[in-house]
Amino acid sequence: MNLLLKKICVAFIISGLLLLEQAQACSRIAYVSSQGTIIARTMDLYMDDHAKMMIYPRGITTKSNFAGGLSWVSKYGSVAIRSLGAANSDGMNEKGFTANLLYLDGSEYEVRDQRLGVANIQLAQFMLDNFSTVSEALEGFKQIQVISAKASDREWPVHLSIADKNGDSAVIEFIKGKAVITRGPSTVVMTNEPPLSIQLENLKKYSGFGGKQYLPGDTDPSARFVRATAFLKTLPEPKTNEQALANLFGVAHTVFVPRGAGDSAGSGSTDIWPTLWATMADSKNGVYYFQSSSAPNLIWLSFKNVRFDKGSPVLELDVTNPSLAGNVSKKMKPL
Repeated sequence: MNLLLKKICVAFIISGLLLLEQAQACSRIAYVSSQGTIIARTMDLYMDDHAKMMIYPRGITTKSNFAGGLSWVSKYGSVAIRSLGAANSDGMNEKGFTANLLYLDGSEYEVRDQRLGVANIQLAQFMLDNFSTVSEALEGFKQIQVISAKASDREWPVHLSIADKNGDSAVIEFIKGKAVITRGPSTVVMTNEPPLSIQLENLKKYSGFGGKQYLPGDTDPSARFVRATAFLKTLPEPKTNEQALANLFGVAHTVFVPRGAGDSAGSGSTDIWPTLWATMADSKNGVYYFQSSSAPNLIWLSFKNVRFDKGSPVLELDVTNPSLAGNVSKKMKPL
């Protein structure tokens, strides 16, 4: 093999690895209607995240394992999905406040300063433990600094979405070494790269948002952002809670990535990570829903059946078990 051919082969291998590294997915959709606020989220990943549904009571102490890290005691109980045995990537607390961690390739965190640090993979749980509204959370966020940490032997560039039962919503991203906060109606949908400001500008090219292009059908983050935003906009007003849940789940399914899906967009950061699971958090009624893409059944946990009292045990459930169906409150086991 001559030198030029070797260089070409190496270039193809490197570019392929970069595409794999950049190929990420996840979508989050906030639906506010007369039936309250419901948050849907999909988790898309290239490997099994061994998802567990967790119940955390009040009074749980969390300690950071790095110098200058913040330690805190949970003010509110919560239900969350634990991924990779290290990060609570999605959840809702007893006040109807939700937090969702999603992958954002290219995230750059702030230069370390004197503020107490919270690991990025702990950020969602920090929010769930301590705040009941978006206003409280954003005020509390000013007091901490987010530090990149490892899970499953690698670092995960992430951004965070939060919402409360009143329908307030915000997205926190880390762009070029700065925390960028966007709040309000423009944050009802979040996917992956590029950052939210670019996603919103791209949206203007499509029919229904000032442009002429038709809805994209591929799995690219920008395409999923457009689809979710468009379908969310056209949902009919639900008359019942069941209709609201069905409306949102219908939108969520338009951004699922089927197993085996490949580069259908031809972009440099297309998603080839399949959807592992999806959640819906009904903040008004205190019900947290989960569906695994490996099983046809929908399961849920009603907060009416959960004890969040201080001193209650932490409970867990392997939600990837295909035999699970319906209300799983009585199936949760002590950690």
